[in-house]
Amino acid sequence: MTSGEELQSTAVESETAQAEPEKRKLEIDVQIADAGACKKHVTITVPRAEIDRQYEESLGTLQKEAQVPGFRPGRAPKTLVVKRFKKQVAEQVKSALLMETLEQVDRDYQLNPITQPKLDVAAIALPEEGPLTFDMEVEVRPEFAAPAYQGLKVKRPVKTVSEKDVDRQYERFLERYARVVPKLEGGAEIGDYVTADLVFLREDDEATINEVKEIQFRLQPELRFQDGRVPEMGKALQGVKPGEVREVEAELGTAVVDPTLRGAKVKVKAVVHDLKTLDPPKVDQEFLLGIGFESVGELREAVRDALVRRNESQQRQAVRRQVLDALIAATPFDLPPDLVSRQEKSTAARLVMELGDEGYSHEEIRARQAEIRANAHEMTLRSLKEFFILARIAEAEEIKVEAEDLEAEIEAMAERSGETVRRVRARVEKEGLDDALATQILERRALEHILKSVEFEDVAADEPEVAVETLDEAATPEPEAGEAEAEEAGEPASE
Repeated sequence: MTSGEELQSTAVESETAQAEPEKRKLEIDVQIADAGACKKHVTITVPRAEIDRQYEESLGTLQKEAQVPGFRPGRAPKTLVVKRFKKQVAEQVKSALLMETLEQVDRDYQLNPITQPKLDVAAIALPEEGPLTFDMEVEVRPEFAAPAYQGLKVKRPVKTVSEKDVDRQYERFLERYARVVPKLEGGAEIGDYVTADLVFLREDDEATINEVKEIQFRLQPELRFQDGRVPEMGKALQGVKPGEVREVEAELGTAVVDPTLRGAKVKVKAVVHDLKTLDPPKVDQEFLLGIGFESVGELREAVRDALVRRNESQQRQAVRRQVLDALIAATPFDLPPDLVSRQEKSTAARLVMELGDEGYSHEEIRARQAEIRANAHEMTLRSLKEFFILARIAEAEEIKVEAEDLEAEIEAMAERSGETVRRVRARVEKEGLDDALATQILERRALEHILKSVEFEDVAADEPEVAVETLDEAATPEPEAGEAEAEEAGEPASE
């Protein structure tokens, strides 16, 4: 169960518990001890009297329903039912006691579990005499007070869209309709397409790590792989011609399988085979009408509007980052590494969904996806810390997410994407994004509440980020099947 789901589930269970009549409390002994970050070790002892009571109750129910040859249902002697159904009765007693015990511990101690307790039910045996004692480990929410957020000071980046910005974005828009043609003269320039072999080498001994043959990519200032990036690729290949070899440095992410390469810098040898360039479309009335515009002026105005929306989105992201930086710094707590590892996929899916909602382009989302995948553990750790802090503030301020909120969000997603509500809802359900969506809504509402008391200082926005090209290939080899399964489970692969 994900963190977002657990938050919603806890609220529902609390309301249900209030509606149901109070159950008889078991006379049990519960010992709770810390077992690490966000973990509790729970030892529960059920006295013999409670076992006998449950035994009589289960036996009475079975005796009424038992089918024993020679007797009508419910008329067989108790001793015969015990003898014939001893194992079945014992299992019923154990199951009933465990269920009642866990429900009572949840009510009385409010451990706030974020996953199902680690309890080996099969290993628990009902004793013939004496009490029943069993242990379990529970992952719980981190314990901390809701941080103070009133009066936070935040720098809000402000940028006015200039004609130069519109010119640049207008040219990028037209590139969508350009033809890719061979480049017969000169060397590679930013925006050209390069076909090359890329060989990744260790820096210390230049041993080959991986090799990608005849890969075509657009030359941009930065090139990203699924497990790292080449921040100076554009500079390194500027002016290169077919047949030439250039070297540049790459930075690997922290999620690569080989621990000796996590976060490492490696060499990239680019053997260039071919160059292509873009032949832009002729912007005439036929072209403009074909893409839905009456004139160049109308197209440029649409480009300007898109830039304004982009600036607003980047401003929101910058403000959000600063607020959460301050809250994380003021609220130190640890999370278990295995929890972070288990959440990596769902966190990545949620972050990508948020980028789509913010209006980022397909290319920008792919670049961000590669960054998330390359540094999955650290980014998931941060995302979880953000969630727990915002969830605690939401709890303190009684901010909740209801079923109708999810439906309204799906409708908004459909409107933004131009799809039907039914199609969006089906995709959310198929991809298991319900919890991610609920988490996204909860965090957004909590943040909106925080921003009401934030003090803003408007500052000039930084220059736009450099253009990025993203490839589906990795700089390091794909893990073997056993390694992949171990990574999935958050465990080390066997040697």
